[in-house]
Amino acid sequence: MQERPNKAKAEILVVDDDARNQLAIRAVLDQLELTQTFASSGDEALRYLLDHDDVAAILLDVHMPKLDGFETAELIRRRERTKHIPILFITAYRHDQDHDYVRRGYSLGAVDYLFKPIVPEILCAKVKVLVDLCLRTAEVEAQAQHVRMLERTAHLRQLEEERRKWEAQSLRQQMDEQRRVNTRLAELDARKDDFLALLAHELRNPLAPVVTNLELIRMRGTDDPVLRRASEVMERQVKHLTRLVDDLLDIARISRHKLELRKEILRISDVVEHAIDACRPNIDPLGHELVVEPPDEPIYIEMDPVRMTQVLSNLLNNAARYSDPGGEIHVRWGVDDGQAVLSVSDRGRGIAPEFIERIFDMFVQERHAGGGLGLGLTLVRQLVELHGGTVAVTSGGVNQGSDFIVRLPIANVRPDAPRLPLVQNGQSTTSRLRIAVVDDDPDIRDGLRGLLEAWGHEVFEAGTGIGAVQLLLETPLDVGLLDIGLPDLDGYEAARRICDALGEERPRLIAMTGFGQRSDRVQSQRAGFDLHLVKPSDPEELRCAIEGRLQSDPTGSHDARDMTFAYGQKP
Repeated sequence: MQERPNKAKAEILVVDDDARNQLAIRAVLDQLELTQTFASSGDEALRYLLDHDDVAAILLDVHMPKLDGFETAELIRRRERTKHIPILFITAYRHDQDHDYVRRGYSLGAVDYLFKPIVPEILCAKVKVLVDLCLRTAEVEAQAQHVRMLERTAHLRQLEEERRKWEAQSLRQQMDEQRRVNTRLAELDARKDDFLALLAHELRNPLAPVVTNLELIRMRGTDDPVLRRASEVMERQVKHLTRLVDDLLDIARISRHKLELRKEILRISDVVEHAIDACRPNIDPLGHELVVEPPDEPIYIEMDPVRMTQVLSNLLNNAARYSDPGGEIHVRWGVDDGQAVLSVSDRGRGIAPEFIERIFDMFVQERHAGGGLGLGLTLVRQLVELHGGTVAVTSGGVNQGSDFIVRLPIANVRPDAPRLPLVQNGQSTTSRLRIAVVDDDPDIRDGLRGLLEAWGHEVFEAGTGIGAVQLLLETPLDVGLLDIGLPDLDGYEAARRICDALGEERPRLIAMTGFGQRSDRVQSQRAGFDLHLVKPSDPEELRCAIEGRLQSDPTGSHDARDMTFAYGQKP
């Protein structure tokens, strides 16, 4: 069965066992805006009619093997759903040669005959009449349905008038109920925001001691390449986890296409390495071979490393998901026409041609059994476009693999240009400080103590809000690092009491918390904190904070960690 869809809804079913006749009819009917479907036998036509009710007319050859045209027409007329479809018989007999032959056709419901050789003008005219009849019949039915609807509307209006008082009272009740529902929805929305903030806080807290202890491991140094590699991997993955937690509070921005990028000038190879590490758990179990083909010279682009890693990770996971086990995935990058070009290719299931243009649309998932909601490639396109680039896909078709190609502007920087760190060297620019660490989590306190002492500072600890106030009022200190979610007395109230008691003599107060919304930062500033850091704080960010080299940003438009690393790698 071969189907050729066109713009119009009317459909013509052509039944003829001779491919040459089909070709001739197709050439004639292409002049009309309708859908043509071709069947090569009566059986094939009957099977098609079982599932299709929108056939406007049937062009039926009389002489066919097995079921001839008359037998096919008789079976069509027996079915309730198809008995009204007009039939045009196609025959080489002339009506003036065999009257019984013609009468038999008309007795089976034929509306007319087409005699071979077919005259194109006659074929078009007769088919057009039948199509117009079908469309107008549908229009009459629609009008009749509209009339019935109008009659029903008039009846409803009469009932409405008769029961006006009752409905007015019902409307008032509905309005009252709607107000209650709106109030409830507002409460649920507020609870959702509170839940996301609390969830982010609870996820950030366990990350904080991981970050500080990883920094201690890094400072201690190791000659074991396996441990060094493991530490580097953990550092990267902790940063990714931290960013994912931050994204919990940016869902609205994603839906409005307002993602905030934190750009640096980096090599494409850095992103490729990080993305491959992140995707290994999805690639290796399937036995895929990953082939990385870098250029001879490094290529630099200005990018948000986490977001660009997300782009490449999505493409790699997509290639792994839609490749049979043991497949081959290629990652290549280079320069073409003044742009950086990064491609991910596979020889997997490929993409059907009709889906190529829609593959990046939201919720489109042409290839089944792949999992997910069809958002990964949409996010790839949004992120690439935010970087000033484009993404495209090519595929030879089903089971021919696919090739996703990302084009990005090349950064205007020499490969050997010096990076510009916020701090000019890795040594502390401040003498030994006396620092209070206040947190109810002993792992966080222990990690911070170890890190601060490794930097040469003296550390004092407290695990409660009241304990923090007593410690800072009774002990001369330079800096106080206070958690917000403390038992008995939260960090805001503790900061207010310290500021009220010590005034300008107070130490530098830094909030270290898992709460990172704009409202949390504003509340910190009002309570008297000098700086608001979101857990887990990067070690260099923390060092800059306690030494007074970070400025407060109460709007939350730029996180403190962005200010630390906006210009390059850690000093």
